[in-house]
Amino acid sequence: MKKLILLFTALSCWACTTPTDNQGDMSIIPCPNKMEVKSNNFLTLGNEVSISIDTPFPTSGGVMQYFSDRLKEHHLTLVQKTSGKEGIRLVVDSRLPDEAYELIIDTQGITLRANDSGAGFFYAIQSLLQMLPATNSDNVSLPYLEIKDAPRFSYRGAMIDVARNFQSKETVLKFIDLMSVYKMNHLHLHLTDDQGWRIEIKKYPQLTDIGSSRPRTMTGHSDYYFPRRFDTIPQKGFYTQEDIKEIVRYAQERFITVIPEIEMPGHSSAALAAYPQYSCGLGKNYVVRDYMDIFDEVYCPHEGTIQFLQDILSEVMELFPSQYIHIGGDECPKKAWKACSKCQALIKKEGLKDEHELQSWFIHRIEKFVNSKGRNIIGWDEILEGGLAPNATVMSWRGEQGGIAAAQMKHKVIMTPGDYCYIDHYQEDPEFAPLAIGSYLPLDSVYAYNPLPGILNQEERKYIIGTQANLWGEYVQTPDYLEYMAFPRLLAMAEVQWTETKNKNIEDFLKRLKKNFIWLDNKGVNACRNFYEVSFQGRWNKEKSGQEITLKTLCPGGEIRYALNDSTEDHFQTYTSPLLLNSETEIFAAFYLNNKRMGNITRKRFTVNKATGCDYICTPKAGWEHIHKGYGLTDGLRGYTKDMRQWSSFYEDTLKIDLSLHKRETVRQVKLASLWRPWNKIWPARQVQVWISQDGLSYHPVAQIRPTYDFTRTEATRFPISLSFSKTTAKFIRLIISGGGNCHKGYYKEGNPSELALDEIEIY
Repeated sequence: MKKLILLFTALSCWACTTPTDNQGDMSIIPCPNKMEVKSNNFLTLGNEVSISIDTPFPTSGGVMQYFSDRLKEHHLTLVQKTSGKEGIRLVVDSRLPDEAYELIIDTQGITLRANDSGAGFFYAIQSLLQMLPATNSDNVSLPYLEIKDAPRFSYRGAMIDVARNFQSKETVLKFIDLMSVYKMNHLHLHLTDDQGWRIEIKKYPQLTDIGSSRPRTMTGHSDYYFPRRFDTIPQKGFYTQEDIKEIVRYAQERFITVIPEIEMPGHSSAALAAYPQYSCGLGKNYVVRDYMDIFDEVYCPHEGTIQFLQDILSEVMELFPSQYIHIGGDECPKKAWKACSKCQALIKKEGLKDEHELQSWFIHRIEKFVNSKGRNIIGWDEILEGGLAPNATVMSWRGEQGGIAAAQMKHKVIMTPGDYCYIDHYQEDPEFAPLAIGSYLPLDSVYAYNPLPGILNQEERKYIIGTQANLWGEYVQTPDYLEYMAFPRLLAMAEVQWTETKNKNIEDFLKRLKKNFIWLDNKGVNACRNFYEVSFQGRWNKEKSGQEITLKTLCPGGEIRYALNDSTEDHFQTYTSPLLLNSETEIFAAFYLNNKRMGNITRKRFTVNKATGCDYICTPKAGWEHIHKGYGLTDGLRGYTKDMRQWSSFYEDTLKIDLSLHKRETVRQVKLASLWRPWNKIWPARQVQVWISQDGLSYHPVAQIRPTYDFTRTEATRFPISLSFSKTTAKFIRLIISGGGNCHKGYYKEGNPSELALDEIEIY
C-alpha cells in the first residue's frame, strides 16, 4: 500500500490558478489571514495517509472520523498512528486561542496545531482539504507552506427560514455540512412565522397539529397579482424533537451552534391559529397564513401569554444548548394592542408611554425568563424601540443604524443589513432570474461588505461580534432553490466573516472560487451559475455619440462571445472591446472556458434613441431610484413588471421632466411607460403632455394624451404610452405628467394617494 511520501519538485512560481490534475493549490475560502509559501518544493500524498495525535483532545475522535470520511472523497485513506514524524501530525498547543490554527507543510510532512477545543483542528483540516484537487487523482502534490490563521469575528452565521416553506431535516443537514467547509459556526433556524410552526412542542401539540399546515400558497410575488393567486398544494411539515436533537448533534460535530428563533410578539399567526386565546381577540379568525405580508395578529401580552411562551421556550432550551435564543421582535404592528382593553390597561398599570414601550416591556419579561435559564436573547433591531432589554444582543437588519446604536449602548451586535446580507434577493438579472423577494445583491456586493462601521470608535467596534447571511423563505420552496439562493454568495459571506479586510481581494477570491465551484458541482450543490454568466453595462459615449456596452463576467480567464440580434450560438464572435450601439439592439452573450460554454446564454435589449444618455431634471425629484440614479430614465433600458429596479418612482401627483437633447434634433414622437402594481399603490399616469423648446426658456405644447388602461387584468402591467406629433426641431423636451390620482375603489388602500413609476423616455 502507498504511504505518504515526500517529493521535492522545483517550480519557478506558485499562483492561485487552475491546478494540474494531481497538483493541489491554495484556493482556500475563506482566505487565511497569514499564509507563506516556504519554497518551491512540494509534498506528495500517496493513496494512504498516516496521521498521529500527540495528545488526544475531547473531540478528537469526531474530528478524525470527519477527516477520514472527507479524504475518501479524494480516494485517500487515513491510517492512524500513535506517533511519528511522517504523515500528518496533530499537535495540541494551548497557547493558540479557540478556532485559531497553524498548518505547516515541510520535510516533516503536514503538521496541524490548535488548542484542545478541537475547532482549530477542524478548520485546519478544512484548509488542507481545499488545497487538494477538486477532482480525484493519485499522488497529490502540496506546496511547502505555513499558515497561521484565526477568524476575524467570533460569530459567523447563516440563517435559513424553514417557517414560510418547510425544508426537510436532510436539507438542513446538507446545509450544515456546506457551512462547515467554509468555517461558518452559527446556524440560525427561523422556526416559526405566520405561515407555519415547524418545531414540536409536547405541551402544546396543536402548534404542529394545526400550525404546521396550510392548504395552499400564493403563486408569484406577493405584490404582483391583484387579486392574489394561489396553488392547490398543501404545505406542511415540522421537526420532531428527535429531529432537532439530530440536527443539533450533527452541527456540534462540525463546530456549528444552532440558534433557534421563536418569533414574538408579531409574526405569530400560525401559533394563534392553534391557540387563539393568546391573541387580543377582537373578533379575528386566526389562520395559518397562505400569503406573505405583515399581519396585525400578534400575541396579547397578558400573563397567560407570557406563561405560554415560557413553556415553549423551556422545551426549546432543552433541545438547543446554544447560549443564544432568538426571539424575533421585528415587524410587530401595534393596531391590535391599541384596540385591546387589556393592553391599554397594562400600559396604564405599568406606567408605559405607548405601545412601543409595551413591546419593550414584553421583551424584558421574556429576556428575564431566558436569563434565568442561563441563556441570552437575540432580537431583530426593532427590540431597540421603547428601550433595549438589559442583556440582549441586537441583530441589525434595517441597515446598520440599529447595530450602531446598540454598540454605542455597549450591547453585543450581529450585523446583517439587507443591502449586503439578505441572500433572498436577486443575484442575477431579475428580468430572467427565478422569483425572489426583490432588490439585487450580486456576489461581489456581498464580498464588499465590511461589518465594522467607520462611525464607531475602537472600543465600540468590540461589540460587533460578527455578521450573518439571511436566507428568508417566502419564495424558497425546494432544496434546489435554497441552494441556488445560498451559493456561491455564502462563500463570499464566509470570507467577510473570517478574513481581515486588509487580506481580502475580490480578484483573488474569484480565482479561488473557480476551483470551489467545481467542488460544489461535484457535491451536487445547485449553485447559481451567474458566476459564469455575462452581464451588460451601458453608458452614453459623448465622443462617439452612441451607447457603449461593456460585457463582463465574474469568472476569471476564458472568453466572452456575443452576437447582436441573433441568439444562434454558432454565430457568436469573441468580445474584445466595448460595443457601440446607435439603434435598438438586443445583445446575446455567453462565457466560455477551454472552449466550453460555462453558463447560460444571457441577453439584454437596449433601446437607443434621441433621448438615450440625455440629461434631465425631475421636479419634484424621484422618490426612489434603485439603479442608475439621475439617469435611469434615459439609460436605454425599459422596465419590466417582475422587479422594480429599473423604475423611478414619484410621490407627487404632478411631475415635470425637463430633458436636454444632445443637439438640436428633428423630433416627431415621444414614448414612455408607466407601471401598474396596485399592491404597491402604483397606478399609471392619467395624462401626459409634451412641450418643446429651442432655448430651454420658452416652451410650447405639441402633444397631449389621456391614456386608457385595461384594469380588468390581474397581474402587474407595464403600460406603454406614445405621443406622436408633426415633425419639428427642438433642443429641449418637457414632459408634464399627471399621476394616477388616488388608488381606485376596490383595490388596496383605496382612496389613498398613489405613486407614479416611470421607466424610459424615448424620443424619435
